Amino acid sequence: MTRPQLANQTGLSKVTVNVVVQELLNHGIAQLSIFPDQGVGRTPHRVELHPQVGAVLGVDLQPTQIHTQLSGLAGGPPKQQQVYCAEAELTNVLLDSFTQALAGSAYGPLRHVLIGLPAPVDPQGRVREPNVTHHLDVHRVTTFLDDAGVTYAFENDANLVALAATRESPGWSHVAVLVERPSGTGIGLLLGGELYRGMHGRAGEIGRARWPTPRGAAPLEGLPSPERLDATAFMLAGLVHTLDLQHVVLGLPQDRAAALQEQLSDLLDLSITTHLLPDVGDAVLRGAALLAREQAHAHLLARVEDLGGATTDVA
Repeated sequence: MTRPQLANQTGLSKVTVNVVVQELLNHGIAQLSIFPDQGVGRTPHRVELHPQVGAVLGVDLQPTQIHTQLSGLAGGPPKQQQVYCAEAELTNVLLDSFTQALAGSAYGPLRHVLIGLPAPVDPQGRVREPNVTHHLDVHRVTTFLDDAGVTYAFENDANLVALAATRESPGWSHVAVLVERPSGTGIGLLLGGELYRGMHGRAGEIGRARWPTPRGAAPLEGLPSPERLDATAFMLAGLVHTLDLQHVVLGLPQDRAAALQEQLSDLLDLSITTHLLPDVGDAVLRGAALLAREQAHAHLLARVEDLGGATTDVA
């Protein structure tokens, strides 16, 4: 964006913006480029991120595999990696992935990490009851990143799928995204375009909901496959009607997704659309990469605003 646009977005004066931009140039955070010739008059300079301003890492964490995407804040083709491991080695392998990203790349230093996992994440960003695996040591992970000077955040994997779906379909504002993976079943909910987490971050934990069986009420996740599909259809339909949603996205194995979509056609109003998600893992990673970039950009913008009040080292 141009200096006037930067001033408008941050609320800083033009004089302050000029000082801040110079600081960003000095620290290698930004660079100037010239707009194409616009005719008579002074050609404005565009302030843009330096190609090596930094990298962000999106992570899709499952009990026995880690899928990562390293991308540059200034753009460029991302780099993906998938690693399989024993559950007991999950934390060590995750830290190894961070070490590789910290070793440097064409994007510059690692700035931010977004970890998607099948566990509730409360409004304060804390992981609640991590059912991804008992071997994930959240404290070790956060301590490692704190020591490395890298910012980070955790997010529920179903929420990341919901974010990816709505970012790619901007008109969607009231959406339920059902995700069924080996690690469990969950729903990402967007109400009014905003993620709904609930009081303790447990919104969408449909896998914990109990369903009547001849043996008594049992958690949905523990039901046999055919019975689980029926229970999911009725629970999901009830939720969609109760919250007056407009779209439902189904992230299940292909045969189960098609069967669930058929069941929902008899349970939902015609005005409610259902969509099949072909690759849940890819959608989680897309959501993690999107949110990582948004959060990292917000951190950079906050540093710009800090520079408007006082000289600060942003490198």
